Amino acid sequence: MKKWSLLVVPFLLLFIIGCSGNESTNPEKWDRSNGYVIGKEDHKILVVKHTPETGNISISQIFEQNTLDAIWITLKNSEVYDTIVIGDNVDLSITGPIKKSYPSQATATVRIKN
Repeated sequence: MKKWSLLVVPFLLLFIIGCSGNESTNPEKWDRSNGYVIGKEDHKILVVKHTPETGNISISQIFEQNTLDAIWITLKNSEVYDTIVIGDNVDLSITGPIKKSYPSQATATVRIKN
């Protein structure tokens, strides 16, 4: 019985330690309430959590080089579309469901912060 417990106890401890997660190593979850515009197309804007270093490269190249939290937003207040420029910091008020594609897709009311 002692030999059995000498084998099981260390493995059990390793299992418990391995299964316990460290919260600080998990990436911060994006609530999609604000972000930065990196693209515009067909009365939609592409919003990301953080501004990537883009320079003069296409959206597809940005996604090839970066793993981004991103969402295509169809604007409920379409009159704002023409005033939005790439790089704007925007507040989003998402209405309805968020489609689980990559990038995600949703409809929102948008307000420019800067």
